[in-house]
Amino acid sequence: MISTQLLSLLTIYSTVCVCNAYTPPSLPSKSPLTQPKISTNSRRAFINHATSIATGTITTSALFLPRLSNAASSSPLSLGSPAPSFTLPNSKGQQVTLDSLSSSGKWTVLYFFPGAFTSGCTLEARKFQEDVDKYHALNSQIVGVSVDSVDKNSAFCREEKLDFFMLTDEGGSISKAYGSSLSIPGFGTFSNRQTYIIDPQQNVRWVFVDVESHIPRHSAEVLEKLKELQAV
Repeated sequence: MISTQLLSLLTIYSTVCVCNAYTPPSLPSKSPLTQPKISTNSRRAFINHATSIATGTITTSALFLPRLSNAASSSPLSLGSPAPSFTLPNSKGQQVTLDSLSSSGKWTVLYFFPGAFTSGCTLEARKFQEDVDKYHALNSQIVGVSVDSVDKNSAFCREEKLDFFMLTDEGGSISKAYGSSLSIPGFGTFSNRQTYIIDPQQNVRWVFVDVESHIPRHSAEVLEKLKELQAV
């Protein structure tokens, strides 16, 4: 069974390797081991290979996935605690604050994701978009957060025709404040795939931490939890 954190790490690592044309380092020339053969141009090949590593099929994981064992993740916020304030640019080029989001009296579904245009993040956004009218009916709004640039998030929203915007958390400071960050030595800090439900009074009412393993049904789960929280 692959842990949620490891699934997030694999998502991030594949994004770096494929989208940014990163080539995994070769083994030292004196090493008696053989570098695992994998096409760095194939995302599918990478995921298949990385999954076999994660499940213990291949024992050279520390060599192929350098420093992932040193990745540091932050802890999610406690239920009922005040949501950390922020000011971040959105995919429309506007500055957004927690105060501006809550000023309308709406509930906020603040979801953190590793990277735009990756398969998991695209599926997650599409599922939220499919249910966007249901969220509106529950007096709630969807807001995505990642460390991607404003331009990249903007292009992602346009291509997927999203009726909600993304926030750019450059450097990952807000992701860290929300306990939704993964810091990987040599690669930087990324937003972990987690979702927060924040009430109109800016309190954290629920945190979904195990999202990576069941992305297709995540939006439905968020809607059910929203109904439950609002019924109290």
